[in-house]
Amino acid sequence: MSFKHISVQDTKTLIDGGGVTIIDIRDPQSYSAGHITDAQLIGNTNVEQFVADADKEKPLLVYCFHGHSSQSAAEFFSGNGFAEVYSMDGGFAAWPQD
Repeated sequence: MSFKHISVQDTKTLIDGGGVTIIDIRDPQSYSAGHITDAQLIGNTNVEQFVADADKEKPLLVYCFHGHSSQSAAEFFSGNGFAEVYSMDGGFAAWPQD
């Protein structure tokens, strides 16, 4: 496994520290209904462009609904040259809604 699991609390710390790329791999309707601030929606239609354009040296945080799909996505990004990849445990369902 070339990515790291990260808790919601540690995710907040990572985001607060700045310099992290956040991607949401849920469907567009779920993303529109709510997402982590500054998260980009990444799916089959734009993943190749994202991989080509992204700064692979910046930490990359991946999340989905419940933290399951993000693990395989995080593995994909690790295999495509991203140096530091995290999958958020619990997914967006565990993210506190303000």
